[in-house]
Amino acid sequence: MFTVLVLGLVFRDIRFALLTTIPVGFTVFMQWMVMDSNNVSLSLVTVMIGSILVGVGVDFSIHIANRVRELGGSLDAVRIACASTGMSLFEATTVTALGLTCAYRIDIPAIKPFVDVIIILLIIAAISALFLLPAIYSLLVKANISLSGGSSTMVKSAGLRRTLTREEAGVMDATLELTPPEDVW
Repeated sequence: MFTVLVLGLVFRDIRFALLTTIPVGFTVFMQWMVMDSNNVSLSLVTVMIGSILVGVGVDFSIHIANRVRELGGSLDAVRIACASTGMSLFEATTVTALGLTCAYRIDIPAIKPFVDVIIILLIIAAISALFLLPAIYSLLVKANISLSGGSSTMVKSAGLRRTLTREEAGVMDATLELTPPEDVW
């Protein structure tokens, strides 16, 4: 809950914050299935997995969500965000998972199942941020529900005008013509 509130403050949109945390909730939900399928019992070591997943999963989701928001929240923005940010998330997941394998050399029996579950769920968190979050955003955009919020949402839904791209907005030019005032008397 605290994560959603902080994201709501950061994004200035509680709905966007809730959408961004859906993959995180999915990953935390998957924790119990992964632990059960690997016969990992709940212990003082494995109880920390959920908080680690929230931290890592939110980070992955924020990268995608922030990029989509920067690009305007359109379907193209979702595609570009996944293509550009996706490789970085893949690299971060790979490096983190490989780094965690060093823990296999620790002579504490409870560490191995912990590392197994963390690596599996780290991969699930990255996959859900790369596939589940863009799928949710795409469904909303196709349903004509804007991701960016504010006045641009109102303008787009009313069909008054299209939103400008960043390049178009940078080259807009306005000319102000001043005419001498005429005497009204």
